[in-house]
This record gives sequence, C-alpha cells and structure tokens, in this order.
Amino acid sequence: MDYNLYYGVKSNRLLIVSNRAPEFTTAVKNTLPGVFVVRYNYDTSSLDDIISKVDDKMQHRKVKSIAILVHSDETQFYICSTNEKVLNCDSLIDDPGINYFLKSLSDYCHRGSSRLDFFNSRLASSCVRYQLCLALRHLTQCDVGIWPDLMGEEYNGELYFSSADVRPTKTALDGYQRIRTVGKGAFGVATLYRNTNKNNLVVIKQINMLDMTAQERQLALNEAKVLSLLSHPYIISYYGSFEMDGVLMIEMEYADGGTLAEYLMGRNNNLLPEKQILEMFFQMSEAIQCIHQRNILHRDLKTTNVFLTKKRQIKLGDFGISKIMTTKLQALTVVGTPYYISPEMCEGKQYDQKSDIWALGCILYEMASLQRTFDASNLPALIHFITKEHFAPIPLCYSLNLKKLVNDLLQKDPLRRPDANYLVETVPDFIDFITDSNWVQENGELESSNDDLLNRSVVYQFSSPTNLTPVQLPFRVQIVQLAVSQTHFVALTSDYSIFTWGEDKHGQLGHGEETPWKNDPQCVVSLLDKHITQVGAGHNFSVFVSSTGLVMTTGDGKYGALGHGDWNSVSRPKLIDFLLKVDVVKISCGNYHLAALTNEGQLYTWGRGNHGQLGLGNLQDCCFPILVNWHLDEKIESIKCGPECTAIITDCQNVYACGLNKCNKLGLNRPSLFKLKFKEVPFESLFTKVKFLDGLRVTYVCFGECHSAAITAQGHVVIWGSNIYSQRGKLRVSQNKPNLLQLPGYSKAQIIDCGPTYTLIGTDDNAVVFCGTRFSVRWTPKR
Repeated sequence: MDYNLYYGVKSNRLLIVSNRAPEFTTAVKNTLPGVFVVRYNYDTSSLDDIISKVDDKMQHRKVKSIAILVHSDETQFYICSTNEKVLNCDSLIDDPGINYFLKSLSDYCHRGSSRLDFFNSRLASSCVRYQLCLALRHLTQCDVGIWPDLMGEEYNGELYFSSADVRPTKTALDGYQRIRTVGKGAFGVATLYRNTNKNNLVVIKQINMLDMTAQERQLALNEAKVLSLLSHPYIISYYGSFEMDGVLMIEMEYADGGTLAEYLMGRNNNLLPEKQILEMFFQMSEAIQCIHQRNILHRDLKTTNVFLTKKRQIKLGDFGISKIMTTKLQALTVVGTPYYISPEMCEGKQYDQKSDIWALGCILYEMASLQRTFDASNLPALIHFITKEHFAPIPLCYSLNLKKLVNDLLQKDPLRRPDANYLVETVPDFIDFITDSNWVQENGELESSNDDLLNRSVVYQFSSPTNLTPVQLPFRVQIVQLAVSQTHFVALTSDYSIFTWGEDKHGQLGHGEETPWKNDPQCVVSLLDKHITQVGAGHNFSVFVSSTGLVMTTGDGKYGALGHGDWNSVSRPKLIDFLLKVDVVKISCGNYHLAALTNEGQLYTWGRGNHGQLGLGNLQDCCFPILVNWHLDEKIESIKCGPECTAIITDCQNVYACGLNKCNKLGLNRPSLFKLKFKEVPFESLFTKVKFLDGLRVTYVCFGECHSAAITAQGHVVIWGSNIYSQRGKLRVSQNKPNLLQLPGYSKAQIIDCGPTYTLIGTDDNAVVFCGTRFSVRWTPKR
C-alpha cells in the first residue's frame, strides 16, 4: 500500500531537528512545504523519545531522504543529552543505542535510492567526514552526506530548505582556513589560520567586544592601534583588523618558533652560549628602540611575549596594554606581569621607558641563568624583593661584559639604567669580542651544547664488497638522523638543515626538479626555515616532520604515499593538509606507505595497502591519512614500518603488527591444536598481537623482506622469520619460533636493522655484529 496516498500527503523528505542545532530557527522557518519535520529538545530527549516522535509523525510512511540537524564539534555529532549520546566512528561500533537509532531511521527510507544528510557540521577535517560517511553508509545502506552549512556542497539542502533564504553568505573569514588555537589571554583567543589566497600562515586574535566594559574595549583596541604604527623586522607584523558580529579580528604575523619562555624551558638546564644570548638580546633591543622612538611603552615585556621564528629570530609581540605617550609626562597606571615590573612601578611612582629597560634586564637575566630574576611565593614578598633586595649573580661561565650589562639594566634607580639607543650601539661590540674560546668550562659549569657543532659527521657508502667511500658532506655538518631507501638518502643535521642525494627521477630529493641522479649531498633550501626534526625515506619519496608536528612529503605519488589526497607526484616538499589539525610526533616509512603517531596517541596510515599494511581492515591504497581504530587500553608508544608491513609498540611493551607475513616475518602464523604444526597466515589487515613476544618487554622492532628482529628492555636481540641466509645468527631454526641471538661478551644491543639477507646490530660498547650475507645493491650511481 502507498501510505503517502492513503493519508493524502505527498512528501519524500524527513527533517529531524535538535533545539541546540546551529541556525535552528532559520532551518525550521525555511523548511519546504511537505517536508516532515520532527523537532526535539536536546536536554530532555532520549534516543527512544526521538524515534517515538518520528513514528508519530510518519505513521508508516516512507521517504526518499532524511536530514538530521544537530550541533557538533571537531570530532562528533551530539544527538541527545540523556545518556550523553554522540555520533562518531567509535560510537557506531561500541554504542548499541546509536546503532539501533540509525538503523531505525533508515527503515523509513525507500530502499535503493535513499540518502541521509547532516547539515551545519563542524567536523574538523575531510578525513574525519570521509571515515564517518563510510561507516554510516555501511550501516544504513543509504548515500550519506555531511555538509558545513544548510545548502551542502552539492546543494542537497535544496531538498529540504528554501535556497534563497538559507544560502550561506560570505563572511570576513572567507579565504581563511582555521588550523588550531595557539594562545588564550585576558582579551581574547589567538587562532592560527591559513590565508588561502596568499597561501601563508597568520594569527588572528579574536576579541569579543560585546562582553567588555568601555575600558576593556579600549585596551583591546589598543593593540591594533599600536601594531599599525610599527613596522620592524623584530616586531610582530600587523596585517589588518576587521569586525565580525561584535568580535574584533586582528590579523598579524605568525612566529612559528613558539615563545622565548618555551624555548628556555626546553633547554633542560643546559645554559645558552653567550654569543647566542647577546644576539637575541640585540634583536630585542632594536625592537624596543623602535617603539620608544615612537613614544610607545610596551609595559608588559616578558619571555612569553617574546616570540621566535624557527631560525630563532626575535619577534616582539602582545601590545595589548602598551601606552602611547602623547606628552613628556610619565605614566602612572600599574600594569604588567609582577615578575617583570620595575621598582618604581612597585612603589606607585611615575615611570617611563626605563621600566621597559628593567623588564628587558629581567629577560636577559633569565636567558643567562634559566630562572627568574625575582621570585617569591606571594605578591608582597615579591615587591619587597624587587625594591629592596639584590638578585643572585648569573653563572660564572659568562663574561664580565654580560655580567655588567645585566647589572646596568637592573639598577633600582631608573636614571642609572641605559636607554635602548645605548644598547643598540654597545651590544654589537660585546658580540664581536666573543670567540669560541671564550666559552669554556669554569667552576663546574657545563660547556655550551653548541660546541658539538665543531664535531663533524662522516657517512660511508659501500662502493665495492671491501671498500668504504666517504660521502662528500659539507664541512662541520653533524648528522643527527639518516634515512636510507633503495633509491636515495635523506640526512638531518643538528642545525635543522636537510641534505639529500641519490636518484631523483620522481622529485624525491625535494629540490624542485627531477634528475636521474645527484651524487653529492645538496641542501633542501625550501626546508631551511621549517625546523625539521624527523626525516624518512621510502621508495621514490621522502617525508619531513617539523618540531610543531607538521608533515611534508615529496616524490612519487603513485600509491598515494604523499598523502595529499591525490596520486600526483611533487618535486618540492608539500604540506599534508589532512594532518594540520594534529601534532605528529613520530613518523615511519615503508617502501610505499607511511604511519604517523600524534601527541595524543592517535595513529594515521596512508599509501599502498595491497597486503593490509595500513591496518584498516582492507587491502585498498589510500592517498590521504586515515585514523586507525585503536580500542585497546594500551597506549601506542612507537611505530615502525617495513616492507609491506607495519608494527606498533605499546606502553606495555607489547608488539602488534599487520601486513605481509611472508616467511612468518610478522610472527602471526597460528599453531594448530597440538602445536605440532602452524597454520600459515599470508597477511593480516588489522593490527594483531605478536604473541610469542609476550613478556619480552620489546623496545624496538625492525623488518626485512623475510625476517624481523627486536630489541628488549634488557638489550637482548630476538630474531624470527626466514633463515635462508643465516640472517638469524644460527644454522637451524624454525621460522615459526623466535630465537635469542647471543651477543659477544656482556654487550647490549642499542641499534638494529634488517636487510634483505642480513641482520646488523650495534652494541653499547661500539661493536657491530653482522649475521647473514651481504645484499647486492640493485641500482648503481649515475655520475
């Protein structure tokens, strides 16, 4: 029976709306005639209540499509408050209520050509939307769309709403792609955006003027006013400001190296070289000279308001409480951070530019000693310390010039402090006076870690079975990480430079061109300012990770290993947009796939998946990072990709692996009932526990073509898989059982690698242990 005709209603659509949904009123008001509308209260309704409302409305009728309008955040939809029901990839699997709810809704759809739409979604990335769409499509057997507004990219909203009334209008933030929040302060939130028109990163400080008093609004507007007057290489650049719905937006330069406070904290009590301190201080002095020449007081100088680029260039910022001195009169208002305020401000006296000089002295002291100049448990004690007491001397390893400079800046009497002009003239002489020999160990103080730069790394390459040929690296280069593939080499140095050499037919060297071979290492110029801390090399591609967790790739995109959402090749490192919302802390390359681990323990994989090495439960290639479902209580600590396989090590030191299990190199063959024979597992597409490693407390694992090896917490080496070339260090061993490799003496393994026909181990006493036969390289350098 056609129930639509039976009830005299002609409708093919159903709209379910939560009262907490964005644009709730607009959606309901502009719903097309004949669309069934079910409204519910988010705070008081349960899933059963919503289904009951739908039953009452539909009376057994069927529709061609259903739209759901609820509120969401970057990761999930919020269905109802009762029992806190949310919709995401996890709840579709783990929550029977959500599963039943969606299946019940799909029962109201005509089979074969129906669809399910979610509007006004705030899901963070296309990757999250894609995964959720796949899961919903599988569950409901409907086409699924998730759209950022009421119209949808394909205008599916016209099925439910009057397009003229709900079509989105352009806003001031069109052309800006939000990445993440980078800071919060008294007057607003600073958010990192990508300006898609100029393809550069900017910070937009968003200040809600509606909730402020007149005085607070004046302070908020002050920063835009001050920044608009300043243009200096060591001051955060001002790009403009605009207002949107009562929110003031100040667009400014993004300093990608964090704050000086973060940098000093990251030193872990390793003192800075004096030359570096003075060079950074000189940049600050020039910035202060610039603002003082324009009769501006900063009034809140501190290490958290001094920003850095990746090259450690100073960028002075946060002018929210700065004051423009329109007369020669001194300022009276006490503002600023207590640890950096001057004695005259503590005592309520008039103050001028010399108070900024005092704060600059506190910053210089903090750079030299890695601790605050003045500190106390309460404000009265701190004020007494600032006004009456002397600060502790800086470490003895620094020169008399630096000690005198600190003392001059921190004079209690402001008249005895130098001005910014004097600092700009004098500090360069102090820098020129310093030589490497001045920075020596005195009275037990640690030498500068930058002395390590005087050491030189040497890389050798086999040019014949018996000869080692040194690679012609630049002088005094110190390599901290070297990635090697079958086609090319990628080296990361201690000063964050990247050198590549080898085959470049697909642009894997990252120089912006494609050539058959580059014999000598060349610096990747486009990465010099990116502060790269990790590198990787696969077959015809390279990957680079910055200290802020951004990931870039270059080379062959044939199997999607570049992660850019397509199968195209690139010859210059390109940012993976799909990972912009996460901070990647570890990366690992296979021949044609990659795995990335975030600071929150999430695992993303992409590239070739023909043997299930992506751990996604299928054998499909993927051209963009996909989040791996991980439901165990164990936390992922490290990742390792090998030839057509991937493994993870958890905080419980258990190993889970997926991919090609050739010769049982993943240890996934299953014993028979009586454990006399083993059932061969050719591959596994989901991460599966390597059970015979239980209890061994594995800290590192690596894979070859047909065998694998691991290092335990005790420094022992465990090897399993093929032993055709004696690569397991014994003559007769079963590929289904691991064996312990006996190292010489009391040596403990520190590094290990598996080649196609050999195993190589480096020990804690600088010995190298080799098992197997030397593998003949299949490619030869082209000169």
